[in-house]
Amino acid sequence: MCTPKFYVFLFVSVLLFACNPAPQPLQMTFSSAEEVSTYSWTLEELAADLPDDWSAYNYLILEMKASSPQRFQTGPITPEGWVMKNIQPFPGAWLRFCIPLDFYRELPASAVDMAATYNKARDLGQINIHNDDLNALRQVTGLGFRMHAPINNPTLEIRSVALAMESPGDTLLQEGFLVDRFGQWATKDWPGKVKTMDELQKAWGKEDQELAPLSDDFSRYGGYKSQPQRKATGFFRTEKIDDRWWFVDPEGYLFLSVGVDCMNASVSTRIKGREYIYEYLKEGAERADFYRWNIEQRYGADRVSTAWVDKAVERMHAWGLNTVANWSSRDMIRSDRMPFVLSLPGLRLERGIMGLPDIYDPAYAAAIDESIGAMAREYKDNPWLLGYFVGNEQPWPGQESILCDRILATDDTPIKKELTAFLQKEGDSTDNRRAFIYHTFDRFLALVNQTLKKHDPNHLNLGMRFGGHTTDELLAITGKHFDVFSFNCYEMQPSLAFMQRIDRQTGLPIIIGEYHFGVPDRGMAAGIVQVADYRERGNAYRFYNEQGYAHPSLIGAHWFQWIDQANTGRMDGENYNIGLLDITDRPYPEMVEAMQTTHRRLFDIHTGEVSPYNTLPRKSN
Repeated sequence: MCTPKFYVFLFVSVLLFACNPAPQPLQMTFSSAEEVSTYSWTLEELAADLPDDWSAYNYLILEMKASSPQRFQTGPITPEGWVMKNIQPFPGAWLRFCIPLDFYRELPASAVDMAATYNKARDLGQINIHNDDLNALRQVTGLGFRMHAPINNPTLEIRSVALAMESPGDTLLQEGFLVDRFGQWATKDWPGKVKTMDELQKAWGKEDQELAPLSDDFSRYGGYKSQPQRKATGFFRTEKIDDRWWFVDPEGYLFLSVGVDCMNASVSTRIKGREYIYEYLKEGAERADFYRWNIEQRYGADRVSTAWVDKAVERMHAWGLNTVANWSSRDMIRSDRMPFVLSLPGLRLERGIMGLPDIYDPAYAAAIDESIGAMAREYKDNPWLLGYFVGNEQPWPGQESILCDRILATDDTPIKKELTAFLQKEGDSTDNRRAFIYHTFDRFLALVNQTLKKHDPNHLNLGMRFGGHTTDELLAITGKHFDVFSFNCYEMQPSLAFMQRIDRQTGLPIIIGEYHFGVPDRGMAAGIVQVADYRERGNAYRFYNEQGYAHPSLIGAHWFQWIDQANTGRMDGENYNIGLLDITDRPYPEMVEAMQTTHRRLFDIHTGEVSPYNTLPRKSN
């Protein structure tokens, strides 16, 4: 039996070992000439006496400096192969970055959606664990690094590699700060970077002078008023005309939902534990919110909320946007100046295992009746409401057997009792596990839709915003309960094959609830889909939307998101360069130009009168 003194000795020895540097700094340049640029290092090259059995350790600790915020993959090399996760440390500075080894050994814990399941915030960066590479790490032979589509030949230097039982914590290993007083990344310069408040005020004034409506061909609600009116019901509805789906606005005009998610007057990020990385923090602030602090300078703190809404609406009219999409400001929604969408509350998805609620709980139906009823009382007579989403990117589709394992591992919940009885009767097999989950999901969707239509018969059920694997059987189930099928599609273009499957299995019109393109720059990662530069980001917007709306069933697409994420990360560490606006409240001109060009053509593209833009954007230079 090991004594406490032994554990003290082991812990101290691990910490001493963790200080051993690599024989010489590891230098990597990820080549932009390669689709995937790869490096591998043996244990001997990484550090003296690094063990090959990592199963007893909890952390891999790297002292490193990345030139770019572009994410890379790293992980142990074993006889079974490379075990890789996505890593994105803050760039431009030497730092210590601690990676939990459980990310390589175990499946992630249950969470409400895919982002909550796979995004792991760190003090000085982010780790995304969205793949099934798992290994016990008992026979490690080295460490691998790879980067997909490198931009501008980014470099990575590593001067220490260590293992430890306890995390020493992420920290900067040099003097200085990472974020300047405007919220911009401090270790990098770029054309147009704000240096003074006077520069920023002049940029804001220039935009104010240039903003003008894109067209006078839009109805009050954003429909195409030059086209013949259809039946007006006073609310948004859908209609298929000449084998093409459309929204019809409350006045009867044809409408395509061109929206933006997360339209908020705030971009906050954590302060606690990393105060030293900011040049400026507002006294008494619990979170850093540089966007809010900047627009307070623009509009005045006493009128920032109303003035921000006015400017957002003005920008939407100028850029050809017409929908305030998911997770947006209640100030925007309640202004009754732009169509908007909502997500149904109180469905207990956050309490469910992998996002599946326990509908067998006797109290469940009454609980969602109360929550949906409360929302409907506020919005059921509002003509600006496009409809309601039921959920977002549930992580369980394709992992039904794992979901059943987790249900069976819970306490004696109603859903566990139902599953146990079902498997005892039908037999415990992969097919039967899937059948139970599909049956449960079918009942859940039916109950939600019936409850929604009872309380609000005026508005549309916009679907589930699927984000991953979806079988034909699952599609067919959804077709019984939705008015519109929604999915999030982070690709270079909407998947034609998937939309054809949706057509066949559901017959429903389609909304894309999220998509974006980003550039790894200004301290921020590229987001889920990367392009080479800002001009290519505009090209990507045109290509994605014009190719998508050319499909007869696609009647909406919502860009994620309005403002860049904080360069030091939101709650789950995402710090994506994906906004139409930067942290200083200035639009990206390449995106404005692309949006205006495409939105002028959108109606004719959807009718088939005009061919869509067909230049595929570049992922790397």
